[in-house]
Amino acid sequence: MKVLTVLVLVFAVSACAQMRHRHMVEKAGGDTVFVCHKGKKTLEIPREAADAHIAHGDWYGRC
Repeated sequence: MKVLTVLVLVFAVSACAQMRHRHMVEKAGGDTVFVCHKGKKTLEIPREAADAHIAHGDWYGRC
């Protein structure tokens, strides 16, 4: 039963992660992308800055 519970939790977390990155292809304009910053504010930032935002918990797409 414990193994089943762990598998269900892993599946749920991985499904959320896939949904979070679903908007990665959304372009804002030219060389910019939309990033949901701290889950509160949508930012349009240069693609070069996106990795730093993703590294601290932001995600691609609008909030």
